[in-house]
Amino acid sequence: MLYKIKENLMKLCSNRFVILSMIFLALAGILVYRLFILQIVEGKEHLENFIYKSKKTINVSSARGNIMDRNGEILAYNKLAYSLTFENTDEIAKRARENGTDESTELNRVIYNLIQLLEENKDQMINDFPIVYKNGRFQYTLENSARNRFIAEVYGTSSSQLTKKQKAATAEEIYLYLRHGDGKKTKKFNIDDSYSDEEALQIMSVRYALYLNRFTQYSPTTIARNISEESLANIKERQDEFPGAQIVADSLRVYNDSKYFSPIIGYIGIISQEELENYNEEIKKNNSKQEEYVSTDVTGKAGIEKEMEAYLQGTKGEETVFVDNMGKILEVTNSKDPVAGNDVYLTFDKDLQIYAYDALEKQIAGIVYNHLTSGTSRGTKKNYLLPIHEVYFSLIDNNVIDATHFSHKNASDTERSVYSAFQSKKSSVLTQIKGQLVSTQTPMQYLDDEYNDYMNYIYSMLSDQNIIKRDHVNKTDDMFVKWKNEKISLTEFFKYAIKNNWIDISNFDISNDYYGTDEIFNELVKYTMSQLKDDADFDKIIYKYMIKSNSISGKQLCLILYDQNVLNAKKDKEDYEKLQRGQISAYEFMKLKIKKLEITPAQLALDPCSGSVIVTDVNTGEVLALATYPSYDNNRLTNSIDSDYYSQLLNDKSLPLLNRAMQSKTAPGSTFKMISSVAGLEENVISTGSVIYDKGIYDTVSPPAKCWVYPSAHGALTVDGAIEVSCNSFFYEVGYRLGKDSTGKYNSVIGLEKIRKYASMFGLNRTSGIELTESEPQISDDDAVRSAIGQGTHNYTPSQLARYVTTVANNGDCYDLTIIDKVVDNNGKEILNKTPESSKVEIKESTWTAIHNGMFRVVNGSKGSQRANFSDIREKGLEVAGKTGTAQEDKSRPNHGLFVSYAPYDKPEIAVTVVIPYGYSSSNAATLAKEIYKYYFKLNDNEENENDNHAFVSGANGTGGD
Repeated sequence: MLYKIKENLMKLCSNRFVILSMIFLALAGILVYRLFILQIVEGKEHLENFIYKSKKTINVSSARGNIMDRNGEILAYNKLAYSLTFENTDEIAKRARENGTDESTELNRVIYNLIQLLEENKDQMINDFPIVYKNGRFQYTLENSARNRFIAEVYGTSSSQLTKKQKAATAEEIYLYLRHGDGKKTKKFNIDDSYSDEEALQIMSVRYALYLNRFTQYSPTTIARNISEESLANIKERQDEFPGAQIVADSLRVYNDSKYFSPIIGYIGIISQEELENYNEEIKKNNSKQEEYVSTDVTGKAGIEKEMEAYLQGTKGEETVFVDNMGKILEVTNSKDPVAGNDVYLTFDKDLQIYAYDALEKQIAGIVYNHLTSGTSRGTKKNYLLPIHEVYFSLIDNNVIDATHFSHKNASDTERSVYSAFQSKKSSVLTQIKGQLVSTQTPMQYLDDEYNDYMNYIYSMLSDQNIIKRDHVNKTDDMFVKWKNEKISLTEFFKYAIKNNWIDISNFDISNDYYGTDEIFNELVKYTMSQLKDDADFDKIIYKYMIKSNSISGKQLCLILYDQNVLNAKKDKEDYEKLQRGQISAYEFMKLKIKKLEITPAQLALDPCSGSVIVTDVNTGEVLALATYPSYDNNRLTNSIDSDYYSQLLNDKSLPLLNRAMQSKTAPGSTFKMISSVAGLEENVISTGSVIYDKGIYDTVSPPAKCWVYPSAHGALTVDGAIEVSCNSFFYEVGYRLGKDSTGKYNSVIGLEKIRKYASMFGLNRTSGIELTESEPQISDDDAVRSAIGQGTHNYTPSQLARYVTTVANNGDCYDLTIIDKVVDNNGKEILNKTPESSKVEIKESTWTAIHNGMFRVVNGSKGSQRANFSDIREKGLEVAGKTGTAQEDKSRPNHGLFVSYAPYDKPEIAVTVVIPYGYSSSNAATLAKEIYKYYFKLNDNEENENDNHAFVSGANGTGGD
């Protein structure tokens, strides 16, 4: 019994344990469940508040060093501004998926909306894409190797690996390839047809910049600089609409008085792939402590910015940051400050440089003004004239007037009237051209000037397009020679070229593989006519002859200058109303505008339209001024290139990007005669007392060589007298004597070797030393007799002539000229002080005396050509020594005018070198040099003369001997 009770109790206890255990487990399960639910809720809250973070290390750009003149006047500096950067973030891909589109389409949409926002606030995207849409067609803004590099980047290869077809790709073909791909596997930017060509080009510019930056880790691409406060606020308010867009504080490069210094200072921009490789290779080769460049760095592209890159470029800083999925920086956790670049001081005097440039422009304008004629004749060889119809046409030819605007919906009445007349004329011209090609086939020599120009244009156009395969054409072929000599028609040439496989037919719509000459010719004519239909350059030829025949009047074109805001009708109300009412003729109106410099020689791009002035310190070799005209605004090329402006500069016929002082070469003409004098005196073929008789023509050689004074003659002369009157015959004889061998027989090679020896002593066998890109000099290697007067094949830049005359002025210290004064770091410590190197010209003192005396007599002697010209400053106590020179390059154009000089004569301080290509006469160059001396030595009558903004119309008349 007791046993049973015990057993039952044990069972009961066991069941209770089980029950309790079950209860416990149930309670625990409930607790776990509640905790699980709680975690889910809390987790959801955490997820809602979770922010994606990614750690990045970014470079912080350093401030570039300033550029100053010798007196500390700032020429280039940095300004704080706000820039817009952009990168393709994960958020864009996410939104593309959400919207059911591809990533490229979404990216294009964001970029387009950014462009619209900026333009609404009158800001602009950076537009340095090297293709522009102008005059109804796509055009490159790059040439030669730079263009090939761009094409190679587009195709993802190197320039050396480009196929022939890729190299020949037109701007439109590259544009279409980037917009739509190749129609096969390559999609490229996939910019759909909802965007216009202009809009697509804007999007493409940004997409291409992103494409170039694709290999750089977290380095957003700057797509707009110096944006307004309105754009800044709008983007911040609408940040969610623009994933990948960030506003950043930036350093903007600014240039003061840009047109005066831009060819010297240059500009900066994003480093190219080629520059990146070259710079980094140089850093490694030199084991330099300098940091290597990355693809987003800014470097000097031209001028001092490029040449002094190593000094101006600072040291980058570094930041460690966290960014969100939109690319927005959330937190900066670590930073290293950048170090600013060094300041570069130039040898220039800012005020002198500005004065020299302005005076140069005024002098060139004065020459143009004095040679204008209302007639159609170009005058004679000795007195070229500039017909006014050429001035009117130059306004269209050099794009001062935009002829494409004549057909715009907002064109003025005058523009519409001109365009209507043009359309009628063009229709007639095209009909006659087609008739000439198909039926008439008149030999070129019998066509009038107008249609001869049209046919030559067609030939050039097809050659440029390689339809006429230039590398296949046999230049010695009888038919080609006949074509060049205008003995046959263009049609005859075409048919012969077709038979000889000189024509590329790949662009023609040939229906089958069996085609004959006539079928190809018909397709060639069809292709030619289609090309001429929308060819802006061809249209200009039509305008040329319409203006010449007065079908378009000078008055119409002058009024259009106001319609297109080239001139301001409100500011110029009096002249505008006189022109409208016929109270002033278009001819007188244009003369007035040229005189006032409201229409400049650079805009007209006629002869002359360019020149240079160099002022050197003869005792140090420092360059005090180096003015080259025309110039450009480097503010529009720096930081990022304004492609439209750059295209305008490239197409400007006055070549504003060419530094005339450093890169434009001319024969020195009679300015070379001092070297010939030194050679003759030092080689003892003449003495200071030797007399040579000039009879106006030098017939010792065949063919005879004339003196510039022929049919007159200078008679008996010594060396200093020969320099004074610039007698060619005297120096012909010196050149002849220099060429005599030991037997007394003339050998031109011997004479040329001696001329080279002495030209080299004065630095003419090498570049000048100036720290800018410079063309190589050329000492003549042909005809010792004519080389002795600066003809032959002599060819030098103004900078090289400036070193030569500086050496003459200081009695033989031949400096490597410099424009660098010193470099100072950001703590004010001088780390470079430039002292020009020099070599010594060792010649007899009597030789120096002879050439100095001769140069003095050019300006002050009784027979010197510049005696009257310099009389006003001579009366004020300043005596100048100088030498004139003229050089003929093209018989159909005026001579170049040159003048080399120094002052004061008794104790030289500065040398002034002036070169005016196609400047009619050396007297024009000498007159400009005189103005520089007046300014430098403070001889101007009053301050008003210095600031008078009018052309120098007196003394710019082209008179005076050489």
